[in-house]
Amino acid sequence: MYVKPNLDHLLDDLRTRSEAWKVSVARHSSDERMGRGLAWDIELMEDRDENLAAKIVEDFTKIDEAMSTHRGLGSVAPASWRVDQLTDEQFASVKAAWPELAIFDDKVILDMAAIVGIRQVRYMAQVAVRNAPGYLKARGTE
Repeated sequence: MYVKPNLDHLLDDLRTRSEAWKVSVARHSSDERMGRGLAWDIELMEDRDENLAAKIVEDFTKIDEAMSTHRGLGSVAPASWRVDQLTDEQFASVKAAWPELAIFDDKVILDMAAIVGIRQVRYMAQVAVRNAPGYLKARGTE
């Protein structure tokens, strides 16, 4: 079954380090720093936050790797954006309650439900059933 990659822990790490970076910048910003230019800012950053900056870059690299290796119809997303997977009992229940789902194979239903949710899969099945007679008639098939 299709399973979306989980970015929650990667995004949490990035948020934590970004907040630490903001605190560090606020702590070190002063009138002394004003007008010194980017090179001076980078030097100051290297002096005080070398490990933090490297970890932020590492976090972005990990997120990029997770998103670059993702293949499938859905998007890589935090858990709060994902659809809950159907249990076997829920799947049996919706198949019994919604006969229009019979137009799709079980694997197709489960894979698509993991991406867009079972209600959207039901809607697609309803549209397919509604449009099937016109499609078959146009093709000369019964």
